[in-house]
Amino acid sequence: MTSNKTTVLIVDDDRIIREQLEKEISRGFYNVVTAADGKSAVEALGRGDVSIAIIDINLPDIDGIKLLKKLKGMRPECELIVMTGYGNLDLAVSSLRSGAIDYIEKPFNMEEFHAALGRAQEKLSEKDMLISSTSILIIDDDELVVRRLGIFFKKEDFEVFTASSGRDGLEIIEFNKIDVVITDIRMGDMDGIEVLERAKSYYKDIECIILTGLKDNEYAVKSLRAGAADYITKPINLDELLLSVNKAIERINLNRTRLYRNRELKISHEIITKMHEELERRIQERSSELDNIQAKLFHTSKLTTLGEMSAGIAHEMNQPLGGIALVAKSFRKMLERDRLTRIEIESGLNDIETSVKRMAKIIQHIRTFSRQDTLKFTEVNVVDTLDSAFSLLDEQLRLHEIEVVKEFPSSSTRISGEPFRLEQVWINLITNARDAMNEKSRLIKAIKDPDCANYNKCLKITVTQDDENSPVAVVVSDNGIGMSPTIKERALEPFFTTKEVGQGTGLGLSISYGIIKDHNGRLEIESTEGEGTAVKVLLPRNIPKED
Repeated sequence: MTSNKTTVLIVDDDRIIREQLEKEISRGFYNVVTAADGKSAVEALGRGDVSIAIIDINLPDIDGIKLLKKLKGMRPECELIVMTGYGNLDLAVSSLRSGAIDYIEKPFNMEEFHAALGRAQEKLSEKDMLISSTSILIIDDDELVVRRLGIFFKKEDFEVFTASSGRDGLEIIEFNKIDVVITDIRMGDMDGIEVLERAKSYYKDIECIILTGLKDNEYAVKSLRAGAADYITKPINLDELLLSVNKAIERINLNRTRLYRNRELKISHEIITKMHEELERRIQERSSELDNIQAKLFHTSKLTTLGEMSAGIAHEMNQPLGGIALVAKSFRKMLERDRLTRIEIESGLNDIETSVKRMAKIIQHIRTFSRQDTLKFTEVNVVDTLDSAFSLLDEQLRLHEIEVVKEFPSSSTRISGEPFRLEQVWINLITNARDAMNEKSRLIKAIKDPDCANYNKCLKITVTQDDENSPVAVVVSDNGIGMSPTIKERALEPFFTTKEVGQGTGLGLSISYGIIKDHNGRLEIESTEGEGTAVKVLLPRNIPKED
């Protein structure tokens, strides 16, 4: 094979690293140019035919990733390897995703360095940009043997080096890339087995073939045990020796290919791992955003509900205020007649205190209900949360002429839940039922159907629990307008509403569904168009055990 020397560019602001890498790379029959900064690297790439560039990620004048992209833009066919500090995997993976073929960490692992360089060389070979040669070192103290073998292998298109002693041969190995060593078993300064062992200690991928005399079978076996690829007896059969060299080269290529594939798998794994980490981070950020949006929607829905319940809230506040007003009026009349006694004063003050406590309780309930809290589970009685909801809705339902039927069990229906969010669910379901019945009443009046003239709006709330360990079932049913199959299918979608613009947010059912899901429960809808709707909520017990 003929040798085309490939040019490698080393970019690093550390002089020692540049010089050491230049020596190491020059062994492999590469032309080497160096640059101390990004500007010099760009100039070097513009001047010469650089095929491989090894770039430090931290340069004094430009970010390594930016330089990598710039060089790749100037010469897309150039293979790029980046150098990073130890543990700086994020930058390394970023460089791989920006066009680098590999990365090496400082301090260098030379096996990984050569694997990276070999992979770059392999890529160039695939593009027909590089024809690599195999180098052979012939070591024998017989000058005639050295000359004869040298001529033979040069004709076979190998890069040939020769030495007349083991010491000279090792010096050649140190400063040149040698693939196969052919060495005599017996030489003056050291035997072939020692050459083999010392050569292997320098470079693991070097292969050795031992030349032996007919009486050196014992040494031949020792050489194989020491790692020799083969041994050839003298007088040398050149065809047999060539076959042995080709097998050694196949073994080298197989080992290098395995090394390159393992390196590719490692890099692919690192990229996939970083992508998964990035994806998980984005998912977490997105989940956090969605949680915030859900919390805001939930809060908005609560405020909307409070606005709708203003009539009921006003009624709840007016009753104790009315009592206080009556006490004050009574005090004034009795004072004018000089009949205000201590007993009357104490009785009136007790009534005022009772009314104030009632108003304070209502205000506290509204404040707690409306504020934005994180989900905090406690042991709660489901019936109590329904009673709280009705305390805000009773007057409103009365004003809408809706009959309310409550079927609550006498026993406690306790679960692990968040009371104010459960209350929000019941308010959402009850107001939806109210609106459905009002809409049916409106349609009946519009068509003036005498058969429907006696329509009475009825809301029924049923709470059941088979036993103390069973889920609590709450059913909110109405005899309102009902839903078509299409509307029922979309009822839980956020912002879906059949009401006119400005009359509904479309959040009530979807938020209720989310709250029940957070309680590990289920929300089921049964509805018949024109007849009514029943929403069933199942809440598991799941009460946390006390420590």
